[in-house]
Amino acid sequence: MLEYFRFHADLPHPQPARPVYQRRAPGSGWPEHCPPIRAASAFGWDVINPFDMRFVRDDEGNWDIAEAVSVESDVDFGDGTSPHPQVNAWFWDKGQTRPHVITDNTYAAIRHQCKVSTYLFLHTDPGWMLGMRDIPMPGAGDEKPWRIMDAVVETDWYFPAHPWHCVIELPRIETSPIGEVTIEAGQPLCRLVPLQRADFVATEMDNDTFGELYDEGQAWLAKFGKEPNGDDLDITGQYARQQEPATFEVHPSDGDPIGPQ
Repeated sequence: MLEYFRFHADLPHPQPARPVYQRRAPGSGWPEHCPPIRAASAFGWDVINPFDMRFVRDDEGNWDIAEAVSVESDVDFGDGTSPHPQVNAWFWDKGQTRPHVITDNTYAAIRHQCKVSTYLFLHTDPGWMLGMRDIPMPGAGDEKPWRIMDAVVETDWYFPAHPWHCVIELPRIETSPIGEVTIEAGQPLCRLVPLQRADFVATEMDNDTFGELYDEGQAWLAKFGKEPNGDDLDITGQYARQQEPATFEVHPSDGDPIGPQ
C-alpha cells in the first residue's frame, strides 16, 4: 500500500520498524517487555538518515548545520532532465515569503526547527495517508536531544517535485544548555505510519454492551490467568501469545524483501 522511490540509488531504503531499539541490562519489567509497547515500536517503517549531521547553536540561539550535503539525483526522465539537487537539511529563513510567509515574531519561536530530507518520494493507495512521527524508543527520551514534529501527509493524491522532508526540533536556548547535536548516518530519522482516511466516531456504549464485554474479559482472565493471589491473576505471556500485531516489510526493486526484525 506504500510505494517509495529513492532520490539516488546509493541512498538507504526505508526499514521495517523494530520492536526493540536498545540493549538493556538483565532484568524484567523494561518498557519494551510490554506487548502493546512493543507493537507500537514495531508499527510502521523507519526512514534512515544517510549522512552524519552535526548541528551547532550560536550564542544568540540560532542553529546551523556544520556541513550540509547536497545530493544530485541519478534519475533520468529520458530527456536529460532530473529532479533538482536536494540538500539534506535546511532551516527556516527570517523574512521568507516562499514556500510560505514566516513573520519575524513567528521566526523567533521556530528558529530551532530544521527541515531534513527523507530523500524518498512516497505514494499510497487511494484513501491512505502517511503519518510522520518520532521513533518510539521506550526509556530513551532523555538520551536524544532532538525530536520529530508529528505530521500527516496526503500521499495518495499529492506528489511533490522533491522528496518528502520531516521537521526536527533542536533544543531552544531558552530551555536547554545543549549547543551541539549530532545525528549519525544510519540512525533511524523518523517513522512512517499508514493512516486510513475516514470519518472516525467515538460512541459511548450502553450498559448492556458494557456488561457483555466485561463478562467476556472476566472469562478470558479465568481461562488464561494462573497462580491467583487474592484478586490478582498472573497473565504473563498470555496477551503476547494471542496478540495479532500488524507486520511491515520493504520490497526493494533491486534486492530481496526486508522483513520484520
